[in-house]
Amino acid sequence: MPLAMIAMGARVRVVSIHGADSVRKHLGSLGVVAGAVIVVHQSTGGNMIIGVHDSRLAINEDLSKRIMVEMA
Repeated sequence: MPLAMIAMGARVRVVSIHGADSVRKHLGSLGVVAGAVIVVHQSTGGNMIIGVHDSRLAINEDLSKRIMVEMA
């Protein structure tokens, strides 16, 4: 399911990232890769603040819909 559908406070694992190579490369440089564990800190209208590794990232709705996850 897309990350955009995950509730605040949930912990999920990245399964895949959909989109162009540039999108996957950009997210990969931020640590959002298959197998990474993400914690949703805040979700407002599809825009999210997520925790990945020891960092917090802000992503927009378009990116959050491209990240496919499963419950960790």
